[in-house]
Parts: sequence; C-alpha cells; structure tokens
Amino acid sequence: MLVLIGSDGNSLESAIAKRFGHANYFILFNTEKKSFEAIENIAEEHNHDNLQTFLDNGVEAFIVGNIGPHAFEIINTPKSKIYLARKMSVSESIKKFLKKELEPLTKPTVNKSIDHKNDHEHKHEPGKHHHNN
Repeated sequence: MLVLIGSDGNSLESAIAKRFGHANYFILFNTEKKSFEAIENIAEEHNHDNLQTFLDNGVEAFIVGNIGPHAFEIINTPKSKIYLARKMSVSESIKKFLKKELEPLTKPTVNKSIDHKNDHEHKHEPGKHHHNN
C-alpha cells in the first residue's frame, strides 16, 4: 500500500506538517517494501493538481496534520482514506497507521483553505478595530 504524509522535512524523522496542502514535502511510503520517497511540494498556491497525481499513482492513505475542504474533496475517494496525525514525526505516524491507531477523517479539519499570504490563524475583518477608550 502507498501512504502519503504531509511533512515539514524530507525524512522519516521530520514533523507532520500542520497544513497538508502547504507541506514542504510529501513523504510517499510503501508499506510492503518499507521504503519511502520524499517529494518536494512545488504546487502553486491552492493548486492541488499534485494530489490527483498521487491518487492516479495508487496512493490509498493520506496522513495529515490538518486538511482544508478543497484538498479533502480531492483525496477523499472510495479508494483512499485520510487519517489525522498531529504533533508527531512521520515515522511515528506510519507506525500508528500500521497499528490502526490513527483516526480516519470524515470531514476536513478546517472550514476553509488557509491563504498562503496570510499566515495568521485568525480572521481579520477590515474596518473593525477593538480599541477600548
């Protein structure tokens, strides 16, 4: 089975990326051969064409720290499942996955895709200032 993990780095000791679609690397792990390949995430912002390519190449499981609705919609297929793994290394997530200890996701973990230009996790409403005089 092929498993794809969103990662901060290019090794099994790297941390799981907090934002799957904006991961620095995707680690493609082959559970039969116990081998992996690190693929740099060079996708254009909010262009998830690479995810479809992974599906076409037979990836059946995706391990994410968080996932937005657009990426979720692409990779949540009858042939593939998405699993949640936070605050651990890629190798830890693979071990937990193989022991069936990771939670499969039935919906995205965030309600909307996070804009790459705005790294703040909160919404900024123009014209609304919270100053107490």
